[in-house]
Amino acid sequence: MKMRLLVSVATVALGAASGALAQSATSGWYVGADVGYHESKDVKATSTNNYQWNFGGEHDWAAFGRLGYKFTPNWRVEAEYGFRPNDLKTVRGAGLAGVDGTGTGQPIGLCTPGVGRSPSAPDCGEIDGKMKATTLMANVLFDMAPNSSLNPFIGAGVGTAWVHNKAYGQLSGVPTGAARFQNTNFDDVDQAFAMQGIVGLGWNFAPNWSMDLTGRYLRTSKLDWGSVTQNAGPAGGSITDVGTFSGRYKDTSVTLGLRYTFGAPPPPPPAAPAYESREFVVYFPFDQYVLTPEAQAVVQQAADYAKGGGATKIVVTGHTDTSGSDAYNRRLSERRAKAVADGLVGMGVNATALAVDWKGESAPAVATGDGVKEPLNRRSTVSINF
Repeated sequence: MKMRLLVSVATVALGAASGALAQSATSGWYVGADVGYHESKDVKATSTNNYQWNFGGEHDWAAFGRLGYKFTPNWRVEAEYGFRPNDLKTVRGAGLAGVDGTGTGQPIGLCTPGVGRSPSAPDCGEIDGKMKATTLMANVLFDMAPNSSLNPFIGAGVGTAWVHNKAYGQLSGVPTGAARFQNTNFDDVDQAFAMQGIVGLGWNFAPNWSMDLTGRYLRTSKLDWGSVTQNAGPAGGSITDVGTFSGRYKDTSVTLGLRYTFGAPPPPPPAAPAYESREFVVYFPFDQYVLTPEAQAVVQQAADYAKGGGATKIVVTGHTDTSGSDAYNRRLSERRAKAVADGLVGMGVNATALAVDWKGESAPAVATGDGVKEPLNRRSTVSINF
């Protein structure tokens, strides 16, 4: 079979880019239907009487129905019914040596019935025939990108196939002493084990809905088809029994279909937390501007909050209590503000968003008289804005 059909589907699937997802149920039952094109490879068959014929058909339409269950976002199983009809145009072996107009030679294949042939007009023509394959398969499939709008998938299946071989034509040649014109008829259905490979691309275009482009390659174990040959010409001569033919059915199909998964889609992901203006307070020991472990933890929280929300303006302001002179306290509050600002930059905050200010003892958190060692006033504030 022309594997380029499956290769084309695989190329599209593996080259698909991720997109915005139309949410579908992560598990549950689903149904699907597909229609498209199929092309079966010539069936190379050998008969019980040692004739080797190729049954050659034309490409035709194919249809599939599916009922499946999705266990996880990636894995699903399904039962698949398939129907692949096609017209048979040739039933022949390596040549047509029996077309000699004398009634001698061996039956190399089947020709158009009711047409006389001779060395000057040996054309075999086409037969009247059809080959129809009906399959029932159990498939296992893996979705590569279930959370994307474009979802490549691969799979495999096993099951059974019923192949109806219906062909009617005139033997192209017969042995010496046999009836000169003989028509052979096939009208037989046989069942055999079947297996298939699957590759495809699903488009999750709406909640719980997918449009599937699917390629399938199917092959069976050996099938047997019986034949009946009758005299179609002048009376007399023996009938040539070509026997029962055995061969494997192989087919490639490409289809487009719809799949609907029952059940509610998963809830949307929680919205990202809203970042609002916020102030952090970093406390210092008496007469110090070094960051203690507790102070470093607060600075880290402030840095994480600023980076998480993409802060556009951060103001660090240093303060002191009322003990000491005003000039001394202004210098101490400056050092405290710069210590916190340096800590923020060291933790990944953009320095261009930072502004540093210091107030000395002029803006206490707790109002006190002069010369009071109030712990809540020994601080730097970090005001974060977005």
